[in-house]
Amino acid sequence: MMNLKVTIPTALAVFAALSTAALGRDYSAPGSYPVGVRTVVLVDESRKDEYSDGPRTLVTEIWYPTTEEGRTGRKATFSGFFGKHQEEAGEFVRHFGGRMREVEERFHCCGVRDAPLRKGRFPLLVFSHGNGGVRHQNISQVEHLAGHGYIVVSPDHTGNAGLTPLPSRALPYDRSGRRRSARARPRDVSFLITELLRRGGQPGSWLRDRLDPDRIGVLGHSFGGFTACRVAEMDRRVKAILPMTVAYGRKTSVPMLLMLGDKDRTMGLAGNTVSRLYYESCGGPKHLVSLKRGGHFSFTDMDYIAPGFGDGVGGGEFLPSRRAKTLVNAYSLAFFEHYLRGDADSGRFLRENADEEEILLKGGNLPALAAPSPPAPAGAAAKKRAAGSD
Repeated sequence: MMNLKVTIPTALAVFAALSTAALGRDYSAPGSYPVGVRTVVLVDESRKDEYSDGPRTLVTEIWYPTTEEGRTGRKATFSGFFGKHQEEAGEFVRHFGGRMREVEERFHCCGVRDAPLRKGRFPLLVFSHGNGGVRHQNISQVEHLAGHGYIVVSPDHTGNAGLTPLPSRALPYDRSGRRRSARARPRDVSFLITELLRRGGQPGSWLRDRLDPDRIGVLGHSFGGFTACRVAEMDRRVKAILPMTVAYGRKTSVPMLLMLGDKDRTMGLAGNTVSRLYYESCGGPKHLVSLKRGGHFSFTDMDYIAPGFGDGVGGGEFLPSRRAKTLVNAYSLAFFEHYLRGDADSGRFLRENADEEEILLKGGNLPALAAPSPPAPAGAAAKKRAAGSD
């Protein structure tokens, strides 16, 4: 049990530090937009999936800014992401020591199912889950970004996801297919970008004229971090990447924010060293945020599934999950605001350490920033984004 006399003032200090940086903007605060979410199944007919024995099929979640009426709809549930495959979903949760009823009670979600998509053109982000993870494993992070005016897409990488709820059947994790997944995952991301942009130009599509093809980013956790790095090598449409806990591949000049946990038990010192060497090799603008008390799962919502899971979840030597999410969400938003929307104030935030007690911050190859802009009237930034003028 945490000592509230210690954790509450400490948490308030973190929020104060975040809100006073970069001309007063609190990057950890929820966005002004309500969030919608819907599930789509996308099929890449050009690829055969050896595991499912059919065309490559990706159960995909899309989070997005919705209209004001979206504040009152039916919110997504953890079990709902598995569709009709509830028995298999229960087994997935039990594998990590959880119970579905308790997970549902802990699960915090603001996304409203099938709410209308707000008018405007928004940057596109693709999130890639970790090895054995699921597409909604970082719900706190993706909803935070969607609430600030991003369309965030996340697939279950079929075969590598802990459970893939295809329409016809549920496929478990393929323990023998990691090498195959390393090849398939980056192509999954590029396929999603291509398919969603196609739908964005299609008359009658709910995505019609909503996606900005010049503002695309990729983020991912663990194996998803590797995926983000690999996509940066392959796909010139990607303008920014945010790998968490793993960064590896050929060096890139694409702007990057690397997030690591100094107490990561999964990757260990050797894995973190490889990621740091990758960071040093890259020639584009780059930032490194290392959580001193961060573990492998500090960057996820594993605490919803198993609060005592360890390696970043469960307190003790690790940063409390809520505090970790505050920092991860703040730096994630500032990174994409700066490199996809060109916001100079966000660039200043990326160069400031919001919590020196908990963060090691580093940057490299950073260009000069424009002079600070005067404070905007309340709500002005949100109105600008809603008009699609970013």
